[in-house]
Amino acid sequence: MASETDYKEGAFNDDPCKDIPVKVHIIAPSTLPEGYVFEAEVGAPGAKKTISVEVPAGGVLEGQIFLVPLPDDFAVGEPRVNIPTGQWKDGTFDCLKAGVFHPSLWCAICFTQVAMAQVMQRLRLSWLGEPAHDEATKSTFKVVLTLVICYTVFTIALEMAEASSGYYQTPTWIPTLRFIAGILFTIYSIYSLMKTRENVRSKYSIQEERCKGMEDLCCSMWCSCCVVSQMARHTGEYETYKGRFCSDTGMAAHSPSVV
Repeated sequence: MASETDYKEGAFNDDPCKDIPVKVHIIAPSTLPEGYVFEAEVGAPGAKKTISVEVPAGGVLEGQIFLVPLPDDFAVGEPRVNIPTGQWKDGTFDCLKAGVFHPSLWCAICFTQVAMAQVMQRLRLSWLGEPAHDEATKSTFKVVLTLVICYTVFTIALEMAEASSGYYQTPTWIPTLRFIAGILFTIYSIYSLMKTRENVRSKYSIQEERCKGMEDLCCSMWCSCCVVSQMARHTGEYETYKGRFCSDTGMAAHSPSVV
């Protein structure tokens, strides 16, 4: 089991990647030309700060979401979660890095979609794993949790109905509904995890290493719990801030918001 000290020493203290700035998603207030500079608010609701944003090459359309580097002097001296850029903090299968009994590990194993929702809420992504307006992201965890509970209750109810009707007298609509629900939930789980991982990589300038162009999809299909655990460790700085099972972000209440 990795100790807390080992985990800290595994951070990127001397890595040149630490000079790569964190990026933030900006929603264009209107259609703007290339090079235009405007003020935008970033950060968690209630703790937003204003930064100057220069429109990238080609300009932007109203409502378009694009990434810009966070200024070096942003929130200097204030507590913030230290998240590495340029590469993952650790590997996809380094699930024990934060400890054998860490909440992020067991939540990812036992309740993969719930742990995914915690990462989404932490990064203020929508229930589909995409950046959006504050109104669309403030309840992401609750939305995903509701979906998981509804799917679980629905499948259990169908199984009970099937059991009560007898194996040879089961109406065909019961297994059909269960199959359709399973397919839809699986598609949602893979797609939302793929988009979440894609946005984490974009925000922290992490390049694909394998299956170029398909890495996020492949990892989400075949290694979902490991992928969720990796993203939680990368964005949580658990060596400084404690993880929590019963939290919409998977972190303790006093932890700073991720910008």
